[in-house]
Amino acid sequence: MDELIGFIASNNKLSKILAVLDSKGPMDSATIAKTTRIVGADKSIEELVERKLLAHEGGKYSLTELGKLVSHRLRGIR
Repeated sequence: MDELIGFIASNNKLSKILAVLDSKGPMDSATIAKTTRIVGADKSIEELVERKLLAHEGGKYSLTELGKLVSHRLRGIR
């Protein structure tokens, strides 16, 4: 778990995506990109899905239980 948190904390794009979904709830990829101001956010979103931090359902991405845990732990680091 600590390795995963360290990896996400070291990547500004990934941590921004987790933070915005944690605070605002499920969003589609275009809204995530616009809200976080990340150009080409799709690659980062897919990386988070592969790491089982995000789930994709009904066209929207949301935090998994693991994603919520990581996001909350990251809040303590920031």
